[in-house]
Amino acid sequence: MSVARMFAALLGTVVLLAATLTAQATGVSPSDSATAAGYILLTQDGVTRDLAIEEIERLPTVEIQGNASPDEPVTTFRGVLLSDLVEMIGAGEAEGLIVRASDGYSADIPREDWERWPIVVATRVGQERLTLRQRGPARIVYPIARYPELDGRTYVDRSVWLIVEIEW
Repeated sequence: MSVARMFAALLGTVVLLAATLTAQATGVSPSDSATAAGYILLTQDGVTRDLAIEEIERLPTVEIQGNASPDEPVTTFRGVLLSDLVEMIGAGEAEGLIVRASDGYSADIPREDWERWPIVVATRVGQERLTLRQRGPARIVYPIARYPELDGRTYVDRSVWLIVEIEW
């Protein structure tokens, strides 16, 4: 495991712990007041930089009905198209992305996916920023309701939540 990957995993753990401790100290649930980390780590050829959620939300936003796992109810998410985010971060020539979550999960999302379907990088549920309880700060939502061919294990596995890093 590379140093950057170990750092990203450690950072995700620290963020979750900090939110929990803050919530305990204030007596407020993290899902009620604290959102997940306010940034995502971007890694390109071993070089990393931070991308603030606010920067992502400056892109045109879209809404999508969906869920990131079969055990969740269908919800209205708001976010940006993955294809727009790819261009913004300078990954337009990438053959794919590796999207990592704070819990250590990762998935490869091939270029063909964001070129073919309007995949959303959700940062909000309705008008509210995604919290840790809602598996924020950002999550990948495939448009399964509009494209029945996406309703399978392959695309469910690519629907990463608790996103802390995007690599290409």
